[in-house]
Amino acid sequence: MSTKLGIFAVISLSLLMLTPAYANVVSFSLDKSFFTVDESFSFSGEQEGKEIVYVIIRNSNGGFKGMLSDPAPGQGEFSVIPRPVENFFTSQGIYNATAFTDSQKENEGVTIKIEYDGNKIFEVPDFVLQLKPISDKEVDELKTVSFTASITDSSVEGEVYSLEKNPPSDATINSSTGKFTWTPSGSHGNNPGAEYTFDIVVTKGSQTDRDTITITVNEPDAVNPEPKPEPEEKTETKQTTDEPKELEIPAPFVDETKDPQSYVDRYNDEAGYKKWFDDNYPEYSSIYQAVGLEEPLEIPAPFVDETKDPQSYVDRYNDEAGYKKWFDDNYPEYSSIYQAVGLE
Repeated sequence: MSTKLGIFAVISLSLLMLTPAYANVVSFSLDKSFFTVDESFSFSGEQEGKEIVYVIIRNSNGGFKGMLSDPAPGQGEFSVIPRPVENFFTSQGIYNATAFTDSQKENEGVTIKIEYDGNKIFEVPDFVLQLKPISDKEVDELKTVSFTASITDSSVEGEVYSLEKNPPSDATINSSTGKFTWTPSGSHGNNPGAEYTFDIVVTKGSQTDRDTITITVNEPDAVNPEPKPEPEEKTETKQTTDEPKELEIPAPFVDETKDPQSYVDRYNDEAGYKKWFDDNYPEYSSIYQAVGLEEPLEIPAPFVDETKDPQSYVDRYNDEAGYKKWFDDNYPEYSSIYQAVGLE
């Protein structure tokens, strides 16, 4: 009999040692980032045991506004029965929500702050969400620019990253890790030093922070080659006749993945680019020939004085055989005198 009592005592002592004398609430939060005034709100969280959990709501002056509870929680967790927002929150401001178990007192529980803005309630965070500064970037087209956005408080988890305010259409950012990646296409660098400005945004609960970044896209060096070196003087006095070299169309500097018209536009719009082309590629009759485009006819033709009546040129062509021959011999690219003077 004494042996049985001893075994029972050991078992009872073990159960006492394994079962906590009380179970405290460890943490809790709203079940959504916010609840509107038309919804029912609820909390869930963790506890050390499996006791009934109560959540008391008080206003900023300590006034009692109501209570929620979970009468049948699971082991180590709880989730209170939802209640209407409008029954607890009537005035805009900050409220305290305190969760505690059946064996705790209210002042021994865990308290979080809830804000009501007149339309919804949301948890007031106990941290400041702030992005680390992001420097502006510079990249050549067809090259990849990549960096990782992050926040100053490394203890915060679950923040969400995004891009706003007109980011490049094919730029991406990982919403969880903050890794940004972008490979500018060939068209992004058509204008030298093209700039793309947009926002990197991070959000956590009701908090948001953003940083504006500018990425400058340049054309690759191959498109703007260094000036050709001057040819060395030949000491050989013997004259030789070289076979004429066939022009390479398009020219070596042309990136065939680009729109050839972009080179024509730069030639017409940028004096520096025009000089670079004229100095280095005199073998081409025009920028159009170099990029493989047919040069459009100049209308009116170069010989036309635009202060004169264009009909006067037509009349001379029809009345003067010498003038007609001069025009036909020198401007065969025009289908007629009418086209040349802009009357067609």
